[in-house]
Amino acid sequence: MINVLVDTQPKDSGGGSGRSREDEVKDKLNNELIKLLPPDFIEIEIDEKLKTLRGPKSLSDTGKAIPLNVFLFQELQRFQKVLDIVRGTMTDMVLAIDGSIIMTPLLVDCIDSISDFRVPKVFQYDPTGVEISWLTPSLAGWLKGLIDRGHQLSNWLCSPNRERPPSFWLTGFFNPQGFLTSMKQEVTRQHRAEQWSLDEVDYKTDVMKEIIPGDDGRIEGKVIKPVDEGVLIHGLYLEGSQWHKNDKRFEEQTSKDLFFPFPIIHVSAESTNKELMDKAASKKADAGNKEKTHYFCPVYKYPKRNDRYLIFRAYLKAEGPPGSQKSIPAGMTAVMNWKLKGVCLLCCKE
Repeated sequence: MINVLVDTQPKDSGGGSGRSREDEVKDKLNNELIKLLPPDFIEIEIDEKLKTLRGPKSLSDTGKAIPLNVFLFQELQRFQKVLDIVRGTMTDMVLAIDGSIIMTPLLVDCIDSISDFRVPKVFQYDPTGVEISWLTPSLAGWLKGLIDRGHQLSNWLCSPNRERPPSFWLTGFFNPQGFLTSMKQEVTRQHRAEQWSLDEVDYKTDVMKEIIPGDDGRIEGKVIKPVDEGVLIHGLYLEGSQWHKNDKRFEEQTSKDLFFPFPIIHVSAESTNKELMDKAASKKADAGNKEKTHYFCPVYKYPKRNDRYLIFRAYLKAEGPPGSQKSIPAGMTAVMNWKLKGVCLLCCKE
């Protein structure tokens, strides 16, 4: 409704300066927005740098023989396509305002959006309506996301020691599901001697105590111990509950905040093969107990809760020590309590 109201406002005049709206947009583009854009990723340079990029220590392969390196290459390609669209559209808007090229209806819509501090649709959707980037509603937030995502990808690609980052900002990926699938491929290869199969592995999660503050996902200056198997992810938000860091469990909200920063999560994989689980009786028993004591928490890309934006689900501890669940109604389990409250993890808050 707000977008409709903004679209129906008069757009003929500029501000109190007496300048036209188009001139103000042109100055904003030339003096601020175009200068904010990160540098391009050159595919030839990407290929060269990927050749020496290593994976887990237990795998001797390098380059595109490592599943997560292939994922990085795909992410860089998608990021560059979005960056080309943004840079090209901004340049065309300036040229159209100057009269050097034809002012098309698409450019008019983009100029209107920039003038209203909104994200032009061409930055987020292709001509068929398919999402090509993140759905941040404000222009400033969207451009910040562009810079932060480019920063993470650049740091991973150009790592001075040719190692991957110790922890990954899950929000900063176009395809977070693909990221976790690549991780499962790597863990499966690490257990090749045990004859693990990719079709028979599932996610295994462990919540750490450290929280990476801020919403830009940057980990420079943070001391994070890398893991030998799986990946560390950060930057998630908890909705519907608070998190007890010491007990590593859910607890009732005591503040009016809607979202709470969540600690780093170690995401790995474990075999679900019946024969292998029968050999390890303790693992089979743990799997059965988890469904009773742990909430199968969904992790969404956006606050829009649907399968389209579901990334994966993680078993998180639902029960606390005796006496800590007084607020749970009689006859209701802790797992059902958090499920009915709609507790979930989100990559972003808007």
